[in-house]
Amino acid sequence: MRNITLLLALLLIGCSNENTVEVERKSLDLTVLASGELESKTTAIIAPPSIKRMWQYKINFLVPENTQVTKGSVVVSFDDKTVSDSLIDKRAELERAQKELENKRLKEEETEEELVLAAAEKKMEYDKAKRRAEIVDHSRSENDRKKATIDFTIAENDLFLAEEKLKFHRENTKLNLKLAQGKVDRLTSEVNGLLNDLDRLKVKAPIDGMVIYKANWEGEKPAIGESIQFGQPVVELSVIEEMQIKAQINEPDSGKVKVGQQVKVIVDGTQEFAFSGKVESLGRVFRDKSYQDKRRVVDAIISFEPEEGFTARPGMSARIEIITDSLNEVLTIPTKSISYQGEQMTVTVPSVINDEQRVIRVSHFIGDKAIVTEGLSDAEEVVL
Repeated sequence: MRNITLLLALLLIGCSNENTVEVERKSLDLTVLASGELESKTTAIIAPPSIKRMWQYKINFLVPENTQVTKGSVVVSFDDKTVSDSLIDKRAELERAQKELENKRLKEEETEEELVLAAAEKKMEYDKAKRRAEIVDHSRSENDRKKATIDFTIAENDLFLAEEKLKFHRENTKLNLKLAQGKVDRLTSEVNGLLNDLDRLKVKAPIDGMVIYKANWEGEKPAIGESIQFGQPVVELSVIEEMQIKAQINEPDSGKVKVGQQVKVIVDGTQEFAFSGKVESLGRVFRDKSYQDKRRVVDAIISFEPEEGFTARPGMSARIEIITDSLNEVLTIPTKSISYQGEQMTVTVPSVINDEQRVIRVSHFIGDKAIVTEGLSDAEEVVL
């Protein structure tokens, strides 16, 4: 009897030395982990303007990054030599066209004065010939009367021709001056367009905001003296008072995420800040996560309420935990207590005599916890 008591005591001591943990019943949240970065809800992209026959733009001036600028201030300016050279040529061409127009106008006016005088002379000759032809004088010979009639007819024709010539000249003058004026107007428009291009090469801020440089496809940010292509963004203006998070959801997790789900946001900086947020929208198209990372992701926009004293900046990285479901009062055990035998999961349940290997069923793994749906009950213990 004494030996049995000693054996039981040794067994109890051995059991008490095993590292065990009690099965816990608690409420847990199912989450989807993602990463993202802060961005402004209101932004404006600044890129080179569309200038005729320009494809490469050299940066002459660039506001330092993270500078707060006001609407209308110059953010970036590009080299204007090409436009300035074209402007010099067009101005010279315009001056020539204006002189040609003035000379043509003076010449046409001079010619018109001559034709007006010629028509006036023909009118005087016509009036004289008409009076002679209308004189009834029986003392004149028949030949004189016929001559007067012929002279009147000739004068009448000459007057008609002079008036028609004057009329034609005036119409032709109007057309010629219109063509010359059209050339002047066209060149004036081109000069004004080049002047406008010079002004547009000094790109101004369309809104108040903070300057954020836009990296190219190689990850390089713009700098003074560099040349960029037409259409390539240079600067993004961000309104930092209105921030949101643009997160990337991995394709396998995308089906679990819905608009309106609650989110825990952790922003990395000199110190970590945790906020609560909400999924506002989901993208409709999957894309590569980055040029180097070919994993497929979909974008999600997340709103959040920052703590007082937190200064948000575009581009700050954030870790996202999207709560996809909440499980109330479920049985949980540490994941390290689970062993695998083939496709079955087992745990060791301590016993006074022999430890029991028990098959369990797990519905979810959340961090270092496993949710058990079958095989264990409240207050039981498992060996770690």
